[in-house]
Amino acid sequence: MTKPREKTREELQAEIEDGKKKIRQFENREKVLRQKLSQEERRTRSHRLIVRGAVFESIVPEAKNMSDEEAAALLRFALTSELVREYLKKRAENGNAE
Repeated sequence: MTKPREKTREELQAEIEDGKKKIRQFENREKVLRQKLSQEERRTRSHRLIVRGAVFESIVPEAKNMSDEEAAALLRFALTSELVREYLKKRAENGNAE
């Protein structure tokens, strides 16, 4: 069996540079994928907020004429009732909470 030839200094240096180039490519690819994930998460959140806002306005048509502060106060008032608190507690205990 013959011993494989040892690589020259230039070959080793070229291999190192090639490895560094691949690392940069993978890092750039990771950056692009993270940006896409972030965009998708923002899109999903925006969609959820729009849908929930539409549900709120369909249930409380007067909300269309309320300021943001008034709508928030209405929700706080409505959600502090004992019935709602019990519902939310049971929901959390059953593992239905996100």
